[in-house]
Amino acid sequence: MAITLGQLAEKLGARISGDPNFLIYKLSEIQNAIEGEITFLSNAKYAKYVEGTRASALIVQENMDVKFQNILWVKNAYAAMVEALYILNQKQTSYPVGIHNLCDIHAKASVHETAHIGAFVSIGENSFIGEKAVIFNNVSIGQNVSIGDNTIIHPNVTIYDDVVIGSACIIHAGTSIGEDGFGFLPTETGVRKIPQTGNVVIGDDVEIGANCSIDRGTIGSTSIGHHTKLDNLIHIAHNVKVGNYCFITAQVGIAGSSSVGNHVQMGGQSGIVGHVNVGNHVSIATRGGVTKDIEDNTMVSGFPARSHREMLKIEAMIQKLPKIYTHLKKESDSGKI
Repeated sequence: MAITLGQLAEKLGARISGDPNFLIYKLSEIQNAIEGEITFLSNAKYAKYVEGTRASALIVQENMDVKFQNILWVKNAYAAMVEALYILNQKQTSYPVGIHNLCDIHAKASVHETAHIGAFVSIGENSFIGEKAVIFNNVSIGQNVSIGDNTIIHPNVTIYDDVVIGSACIIHAGTSIGEDGFGFLPTETGVRKIPQTGNVVIGDDVEIGANCSIDRGTIGSTSIGHHTKLDNLIHIAHNVKVGNYCFITAQVGIAGSSSVGNHVQMGGQSGIVGHVNVGNHVSIATRGGVTKDIEDNTMVSGFPARSHREMLKIEAMIQKLPKIYTHLKKESDSGKI
């Protein structure tokens, strides 16, 4: 899409220096941008690329000292970059309304007339697909499933019986929702499987990455709140409750019956053991292992996870251990201790 720099400045609420009539076609990385493209500078460490960039314009944070031919000055360059991506780079894709003839849809399923259902999709009895929902090829949807309006489900997703998915969600390829939780009872005669009789309930505007697994509840629901975003390769176990506006990055595992509050951030490869309550506005650093309840407004790291400030002190002490060891060995060898 082509837009003048002046038009883009107006959409971004930016102050412009340069030629407002210059045409911009795309937003690109500062190292790779070419003539006719705009790039952005929100981190000072990338300022070294300004002199060599071939971009025609820059989106720049107001407090930075930058000289360039065309600049859009903004309060938050990263947020402006995101908005520019919507304006310049995002392709407006439309999908044909209706059901592909190579589908298996139960006679008692309800599919809104404006939905798109791709090839080789299976939809079970009493399931509901909402207005303008998009179901890509090879998706399997069980019985009594509800999928809200404007939700997009990418290829090869499996949705088991009784799952409820809200509106405006995005579920990426290979994810499984509503499979049995890991519940077994050892007995004298062997291992007995515990029936997993609950379901999964997902709120509105939730995005779930590729190859995630979300178990159904043993009794009751596993739930994910509104506006929560999951990265790829995440496991949510049975009866876990995840709140609203959470950000959970790749390879996170949350064990059964744990509760995660609102506005929680979890770094990659972090985890929560079962039956733990994590409060609101909590940050769990990468590879942090949560083994006990965490209060609101806390940042934790390490294993077992503890206050990040305390963990930094421990790490600083660990760095001193070789020097301490050398000193003690020297004292020991000299007979002083």
